[in-house]
Amino acid sequence: MGRGKANSKKVVQGIPSVSPVASCVRHVERLVQIQSEFNRLPFEVTREPETEFAVFGAHGGVAGDGSQLVASVDLGFRLLMLPEEGAEIPAEFLQENTGKVVVAYVRASYMITYAIEDGKQLVASDIEEFCRVNAIHTAWPFWREFVTGSLSRGGLEAVPVPMFNVYGSRPRPVSYVGDDVKLPGQ
Repeated sequence: MGRGKANSKKVVQGIPSVSPVASCVRHVERLVQIQSEFNRLPFEVTREPETEFAVFGAHGGVAGDGSQLVASVDLGFRLLMLPEEGAEIPAEFLQENTGKVVVAYVRASYMITYAIEDGKQLVASDIEEFCRVNAIHTAWPFWREFVTGSLSRGGLEAVPVPMFNVYGSRPRPVSYVGDDVKLPGQ
């Protein structure tokens, strides 16, 4: 499995293969939240809310001199509630297909810069796979804090955002709605 060559990505006894990109990474140089959005509708949460998580995109590329890999990750979260029977909720706030109200919506984009060795030899498909797994995993703790902090500052009870386990269980339901964002096992 040399750098710059396609690999078979075999899983032996439940252990995933190592990305050729991971073997080039020295460390994370920088992680920056480059964009964020928090919206809360003025509805009381009277029932147990539901949560939805989404990965809208995870992409990256190698800097010109091959010493850095820059990845971008775009994540989303919604807090939904079925309104009390007889509650007067304007129709534009109700989801047509479920009748639920989106009480809060959080979205953020992160840019992660990895210091790498010999990045010019990496194949684009390996870089994209690395970003779909490792970059999301790198950003997730910061995402968790942003979601819980935003909800708390918005006057809502903090919803625990589960840890992100790449090859095991993932927060449910998680939608991978980006440009073919698929994680191993999907």
